[in-house]
Amino acid sequence: MKDKMTKAFSDKSRTNQLEILMKPEEVAEKLFLYLFKNNIGIEHFTPEYQVPEDENSQDEDSQTNYYKKRHKFIKSQIQERLSVNGVKSKYSDIQYFLSYVDDKKNVFFLSPNNSHSGWKQLFSKNQERIFNLVFKFYLLSQGLSVETMNGFEELLLQHSRSLSKSENALIVWGQNLLIKYNNHNVLTLTLSRKRRLLLPNDEYITTDSDDLGELLVYKNKNYYFERDLDARRQNSIHFMQFPKVQEDFDKFKKTQVYHYQNLMTKLESFLSECGINFNLLHFQADHYLENHFIKNIESVELLEIINNTGIDLTESDKQFMKNFLKHQGIFLLTFYNSGKTVSTYEQVVENEDEPCWKITEVVSWSNIKLDKGKNYLVFNKQLEKEVGSMAYQKDDGFWYPSTQIDNKVKVDFYSQLKRKFKYLDTGEFFSTQGINITEFRAVGVKYSGSVLNYIDKKIDEDTLRQDTQAFTNGKFLDVEDSILCYLKGQTDGEQWKNFCDNYKVNIAPEFQKVLIELGIKNWMRQSLVDSSFGLQIAPQSFTEKKFFTIYVRSPRKKKAKAVAVEFLYKDSCIYIKNIMRDMKQIEKEFPFLRRQKNKSEKLIDDQQYFVDESEQLYISCYTNDFYTPTLIGRNGIIEDMEKGTLKINREIQDENSSRLFPLVSYYSGEVRPIKRIQNMICFDLQNKIFVQYYVPPGKNMDSSLNKGFRVYHLIGKTYSQTPIHTSELIEHPITALHFSTLTQNVLKISDNSQSSLLQKVAKVLIEN
Repeated sequence: MKDKMTKAFSDKSRTNQLEILMKPEEVAEKLFLYLFKNNIGIEHFTPEYQVPEDENSQDEDSQTNYYKKRHKFIKSQIQERLSVNGVKSKYSDIQYFLSYVDDKKNVFFLSPNNSHSGWKQLFSKNQERIFNLVFKFYLLSQGLSVETMNGFEELLLQHSRSLSKSENALIVWGQNLLIKYNNHNVLTLTLSRKRRLLLPNDEYITTDSDDLGELLVYKNKNYYFERDLDARRQNSIHFMQFPKVQEDFDKFKKTQVYHYQNLMTKLESFLSECGINFNLLHFQADHYLENHFIKNIESVELLEIINNTGIDLTESDKQFMKNFLKHQGIFLLTFYNSGKTVSTYEQVVENEDEPCWKITEVVSWSNIKLDKGKNYLVFNKQLEKEVGSMAYQKDDGFWYPSTQIDNKVKVDFYSQLKRKFKYLDTGEFFSTQGINITEFRAVGVKYSGSVLNYIDKKIDEDTLRQDTQAFTNGKFLDVEDSILCYLKGQTDGEQWKNFCDNYKVNIAPEFQKVLIELGIKNWMRQSLVDSSFGLQIAPQSFTEKKFFTIYVRSPRKKKAKAVAVEFLYKDSCIYIKNIMRDMKQIEKEFPFLRRQKNKSEKLIDDQQYFVDESEQLYISCYTNDFYTPTLIGRNGIIEDMEKGTLKINREIQDENSSRLFPLVSYYSGEVRPIKRIQNMICFDLQNKIFVQYYVPPGKNMDSSLNKGFRVYHLIGKTYSQTPIHTSELIEHPITALHFSTLTQNVLKISDNSQSSLLQKVAKVLIEN
């Protein structure tokens, strides 16, 4: 495959990773000396907290109470130990980390006993927790440009604070900082979103007046940590924002990119002050593969739409969808229940911190049957932006939006549908795809959430009326209705395309992704019935290859699931030949599957492999906070912004552009047209035993980016655990097939990188 690549270096992209160049015992000694110099030490003990019987439940409230009570217990133990040294400490000032090794717990905490060194013998197995404890001390002693909140072993960078509508609670948005420290001595700085509920003193319920949890002062009033709220339900913290006014840096200073840049600089300074040697792990592409994405997935031949929006589809809506989808290659479209909604929705305003809905089944959900010979598109009611349509019903009868529904009995319609027709349980594949919408809208201004988008400012209304008069019956309609009348009535495909080109009418990105997803699932549906039904891909240098794709899902406290899909590549086509779904058979057939250290009977979650049984080797493909970096721009972004020499601009014009990030996409000002970068897979082949690669987004950057730019890893081993060298790995047939089946902007909606169709098939069989 390497002969198809362009060899060229990109600019260096800064990442959220550093590599430690010293042995663990040397790092421990350096940390000890740093603390000793600052008259601080580390002590440790094994907590003997007993779990009350009523807190053994997996109920969320019981778990929250358990962690709060354990937290209180540990802090009281630390307080007693500090008092021996004459230190009177408030609970909110105590910093500690709890570590689990071989089912044993260790609590590490800071104390004035700077000569205590017993913790150094425990460092090699507790290095991440101890390192975070010391780095947290360093950050707080140095001062940060953002307010912080301590608690539950965390350092929360406060993003925003606001009183609830009733003003009896404080809502805090922030980012939780944690340094991952893996077995390759690589540090990965991670920021995860947090949304917290804090209550004032008069409403905070406690059994001990001296222990009021974690304290935060807001408008001269004390607030105390009550519980974490679901931070995925809305996005108050962006990865990056491009402000309209260049001088307005306030929004930028609240983004993850700003904090990543600032904190990585602090981390580098901390290591230097401690005398710990390290390498900067920049990402620099040295090869590029262009136009290797799958773009020829055929559309489905028949489709049925299930309306779950709460409002019936009108005859005009149905006519538009039939004509629209016909021009996308779908000639047979039907509507379940004649397009009438299967559920109704009414938002209930009772609990402002936890919005809920009243949902009524118009058609009994349990009575809805699917035909595995069809493809289904479900219009789901979007309850909240980040959660979509997912929700569960509580005992009060109301439905609460949440992504945590796996252990819930009563779940929303689409989640229930997927449970009922799950492949792993039934052995039969049903092609279903959902899309979340607030309400059905055929045509709208860009970003309105409609099926088709247009840009209002660029349309001449007089010309539009003239071009659409044959479909508007001579009526004077507004822009949107004129476009709709034309598009639902124009049956000529070429005329339809020309009209859309002239008036810049495009399929909304979400609907475009859905159509491609349906194409993938339609191919899967037909392949599982007829194994000779292939998908054509780019020709390879070899004529035939048989291999497996394995995907493992093993969530915490849940039963592990796995599928192994046998593929065949032959004569430029991919075929699905067989599927293993029996867990015991998969574990026996593929003994290299990774298991948890403390629970050897349980597989590690989110494992993805390509397996060549004939050569007794496997290739792991992953992106993970513990190993793979996030691209956070280039060095000096903050400094250049403060000096006024850097413009925050999405437009990349020439070599003098701002070149913010991801730099691997802008590796050369000679690339013309600039959109070519969207079709270039960027490789870093400079490591000996693994391949790093980055897939640029398939569209231009929006004004706000919610997720970072992820880097992926490929690493190969033989069944005997011998590593495969990068030069051999990049030339392997399975690697070539992986990079010949990437599907751009499809597999991870709203994420900024993609994985392959081969991985997609295995994931769908478990998660669809």
